[in-house]
Amino acid sequence: MGASEPVGARVQAAFAEEEYRGLQLAARVRMVALAVIAVWLTVENPFPEILFYYSMLVGFAVLGVAPLALRRAGLDAPWQRYLFPLLDMTLLTITVMVPNPLSQQPALPPQLRLRLGNELYFFVFLAASMLTYSPRVVLWSGVCAAAGWSVATGWVVALPDTLALVRRSQWSALTHEQTVATMLNPHFVHLGIWGRQVVLLLVVAGSLAAIVWRVRRLVLRQIEAERARTNLSRYFSPNMVEELAGSDEPLRVTRTQSVAVMFVDIAGFTALSANQPPAAVINLLREFHRLIVRTVFDHGGTLDKFLGDGALVTFGTPRVGAHDASNALRCGRAILQAIATWNGTRAERGEAPIRIGMGVHYGPVVLGDIGDEQHLEFA
Repeated sequence: MGASEPVGARVQAAFAEEEYRGLQLAARVRMVALAVIAVWLTVENPFPEILFYYSMLVGFAVLGVAPLALRRAGLDAPWQRYLFPLLDMTLLTITVMVPNPLSQQPALPPQLRLRLGNELYFFVFLAASMLTYSPRVVLWSGVCAAAGWSVATGWVVALPDTLALVRRSQWSALTHEQTVATMLNPHFVHLGIWGRQVVLLLVVAGSLAAIVWRVRRLVLRQIEAERARTNLSRYFSPNMVEELAGSDEPLRVTRTQSVAVMFVDIAGFTALSANQPPAAVINLLREFHRLIVRTVFDHGGTLDKFLGDGALVTFGTPRVGAHDASNALRCGRAILQAIATWNGTRAERGEAPIRIGMGVHYGPVVLGDIGDEQHLEFA
C-alpha cells in the first residue's frame, strides 16, 4: 500500500486480509471438526449406513475449501461470502432430515427426526462463522440456520399425519394422560420448541456478530491509537510521546528539577545560505535536523524545538534520569562525530563544510505546560 493511501482504505484492506486469513483458519478448523464428527458417527452408525454420512462430510469439506479456491483463482466476489453459509445450512438441514438411504432399518417418522437434537450442529457452524471476522456473515449464518430449520419443520408440519400443538390453550385443554400420550406420539411436533430453537439461533448469531463487531472496533481503535503515537513521534521525542500517551491529563503540574539543556546551531548560516537557492537551503536544514534528531533520540534526549538553523534539546524531561548530564555530554560528542561524517559526504559532493556551535548546561529549571486547552506547549 502506498503512503498516500487513505487510512480508512488501509484499515479496510487490513481487515480484508484478516478475513482471508480467517477463511484459511476456518477451513483448517472445519477439517479438524469434521474428522472428530466422523469418528463419532463411526461409533454411532453401523456399516453401510455410515457411508451416507461420510458423503455429507465430504460435501461440508468441499464447501469449506471452495471459498479459498475461488479467491486464489481470482474469482472472489462479496456475494460469495453469503452463498457458502447458505449452502452449509442447506446441506446440514438435508443431512439431519433426509432418511439415510443406506439404512437397513425402517425410516423413523419425519416428526421424530425433529427431536434427535441434530439442530445443535447449527450452533457449531455459527461458532465457526466467527472466524470470518465479519459481523454480517455471522448474522447471515444465523438467519440461514433459522430459515433452514424452519423450512424443515414447516415441511414436517405440512404432512397429513402430523399432530402439531403450539398454543398454551391447546395444552391446557388436555388432561395429564392426554398430554403424556401426545408427547409420546411419534407424529407429534411441538411448535413451541421449534420457536425456542429459532429464537436461540438468532439470539446466538446476534450475540456472536456483536462480539465480532466489538473485536473489529477494538482493533480499529488500536490502529488509530498507534497512528496517533506515530504522528506524535514526528513532532516529539519518544520519551515525550510515552509521557503524553500514558497520561489522560496534560503535564500541568509546574515543578522544579535538574535538567541538562543543549543548544546547537550552524555557525555562519546566514552567510552560508545567502547565495543558495531556497530549495537548497531547505535541504540543508533537513539534513542537519535529521542528524540532530537521530543523535538526540539515541541518547535519551528530548527535542524541545527547532530554532531555524538550530535546535534546543533537553535531557531529564519530562522525567529526571540518573544520567542526564552525562547523556548530554555523550550526545554532544556524538553530534560532533556525526557532523564530521556529514562533512566528508558534503566534500565528496563539492559542498562547503558545516561548522556548528554548541552549548550544554546542567542545573535546576522550572517546567510545565503553557498555553490553553486548544494548544499546549511543554516549556
